[in-house]
Order: sequence, then structure tokens, then C-alpha cells
Amino acid sequence: MAGITKKDIFDTLTEFYGKVIEPEFKAIRTKLEEHDQNFRDILQHFDEVYKRLERLEAEYYTINAAIDRIEKRLDKERLEGEVADLKQRVSTLQERLEDLEKRLKTFS
Repeated sequence: MAGITKKDIFDTLTEFYGKVIEPEFKAIRTKLEEHDQNFRDILQHFDEVYKRLERLEAEYYTINAAIDRIEKRLDKERLEGEVADLKQRVSTLQERLEDLEKRLKTFS
């Protein structure tokens, strides 16, 4: 009976590596590459989401500024309307006062 030599062990291990271990490592590397690509895709999507959020935030501030301007203008227009109404009332009161003064003069 012949003994097992170093060459036999080496050949057996090389064959085992080629048939079992190497394909497993290749499968693992392929899966890692797929996962890496998935992570790159996810990061790209996050970048796109952040860009959209930045744009929406800028639009939000623009809209808020426009609303503030409109509110100020509406307040100004409301005040101008109230002033015009008060002027009309004062004018009416002046006319009534003048009318009363005329009546008083006729009684005196």
C-alpha cells in the first residue's frame, strides 16, 4: 500500500479549492458587488430626495414671504378703507354741524 504524499494532499486541496471554495468566493464577491450597487443606487435616490427637499424648502420660504407681503398690503388697503370711511363720517358730521349752526342762528 502506497502512502499519501505531499503532492497527493496538494492536488486534492487544489481540486477542492477549485471545485468548492473558489465558486463560493466568486458567489460571495458577486453578491457583494450587487449589494454595493444597491447601496450606490440608494444613496443616489437619497441625493435626489435631498435636492427636492431643498427646492421645496426654498419654495416654502418664497411663498411665506409672498404671503407676508400680501397680508401687509391687505392690512394697508383695509386701513386706507377705514380712513376713507372716517373721512366720510367726519364730512357728514361737519355738514350736520353746519346745518345745526344755521338753525341756531335762525333761532337767535
